[in-house]
Amino acid sequence: MTRAVATAFLVVLAGGPSLAADLAVTAPAPVYQEVYVEEEELPWDGPYLGLRGGYDWTQVRGTISGASGSSSWSNGIAGPIVGAFAGYNFQFDNNLVAGAEVDGDYTFDMSQYVAGGVSRNHGINWGGSLRGRIGYSLGNALIYGTAGAAVANFYLGTGSKRPHEVIYGYTVGAGVDYAFTENIFARLEYRYTGYPSADFSRYFGKGNTADQETSSNTVTAGLGVKF
Repeated sequence: MTRAVATAFLVVLAGGPSLAADLAVTAPAPVYQEVYVEEEELPWDGPYLGLRGGYDWTQVRGTISGASGSSSWSNGIAGPIVGAFAGYNFQFDNNLVAGAEVDGDYTFDMSQYVAGGVSRNHGINWGGSLRGRIGYSLGNALIYGTAGAAVANFYLGTGSKRPHEVIYGYTVGAGVDYAFTENIFARLEYRYTGYPSADFSRYFGKGNTADQETSSNTVTAGLGVKF
């Protein structure tokens, strides 16, 4: 009896490795499933405001006429610009974003020109616009175009005097907003602004008439907050 038990035990031990090998071969391989996590797109809808700064290039063209004849001038003005903007966006299911925006700027530019034999200072010291915007959302980036009405304060004088004239025009441009978080975004924008012919006759003396056209190209970068 003892011999039979011992013999059976030895048989089990001898067959153990073979059985383990069979189990290792027939055990199913683990299955790995790829999990796709969609990146969350940050919303653009709602109110926002921000600060911006950049550089402005302005071109001035004018004509003065009087009893002694007529003369014209053309001059470039350039300088840094700082300002603020605020607006509201509406975002649609097809990734279109539309809204309205208002901005105001102060421009540090001045130049001198000669008209009618007199040297004069001129430049734009403040301006603003009310515009519509329409864009397309690419997740964290919003590419947009913009257009609307513009206003500026153009000063024109002799020596240290600065009589000024408020001029009105239009502005068009394009830009991109990039959201770092749900509330913070950066902006890069280009705009062209045109101010059609404005009457500056009162600054050139009685009996003289003067017209001036003004246009500007502006590049700005900004930082904004969404609410």
